[in-house]
Amino acid sequence: MKTSEWLKKYDIRLKKGLGQNFLSNSTVSHEIVKKSEIDENDVIIEIGTGNGILTEEIAKKAKKVITFEIDERLKTLLEERFEGSKNVEIHFEDFLNTDLSKFKDIPKLKYIANIPYYISSKILEKIFEESPKFEYAIFMFQKEFGQRLMAKSKKSYSPLSIFVQTYCTVERIMDVSKNNFIPIPKVDSVILKFNPVYKYVEEIDPKDFMKFVHICFSKRRKTIKNNLKEIIPDTEKYLTEVQIDPSSRPEDIPIETYIQLYKKLLGRRGANKGF
Repeated sequence: MKTSEWLKKYDIRLKKGLGQNFLSNSTVSHEIVKKSEIDENDVIIEIGTGNGILTEEIAKKAKKVITFEIDERLKTLLEERFEGSKNVEIHFEDFLNTDLSKFKDIPKLKYIANIPYYISSKILEKIFEESPKFEYAIFMFQKEFGQRLMAKSKKSYSPLSIFVQTYCTVERIMDVSKNNFIPIPKVDSVILKFNPVYKYVEEIDPKDFMKFVHICFSKRRKTIKNNLKEIIPDTEKYLTEVQIDPSSRPEDIPIETYIQLYKKLLGRRGANKGF
């Protein structure tokens, strides 16, 4: 049954406030799963079940799909669609309020999702700050947002792009035309694969590092020295120690240099104090 037919059957009108643009082309969902290289031992966490079109494809390959959907109006639709599917576990709750530590015993944890734009940043921050170790995450975003995540010292550079690229490598998997969704959004999408890099996990607390980067970008048009001087009085000394020109703007500083600066300043402030 097509996406439009499922929605019509249960008289479901998609809510703009929930960022609901449902994937309607099964060829795309099949391609996502194919590129995900899922095997029979994998447990997949899906964020945003929607009408279940991607869930269904994942379930064909994975050992288990644990999927989260915030819109309870879809409950009857999804219960019918996955009736008899023993490897699909649906949770009607907000993923952002979920305790991810309960997944710590899953040996091959992977995330796959078509994430609504309005919570894209929050989802990424939650996973990198709270998730147990995982093999990868494959997410579909609005194209512009995806490009910002991969940015390196450009106009679109942001605290989130620094944060994400500190903890993983980001790989573009494929572009998806806006015509593959119901209702048709204004922009195209892109699918990105996040491969975790646990190089800094022991020495850099993700939540604290994110706070630090946000402080650095608090006034984007100001210099890095200006943005940090309120919390670090002798900021210029520490900037020069890691070869940062105090007159530089936040978007001009490479990721590795942010990491060096964070570690240097954390040593000054004390690891227990943080930012």
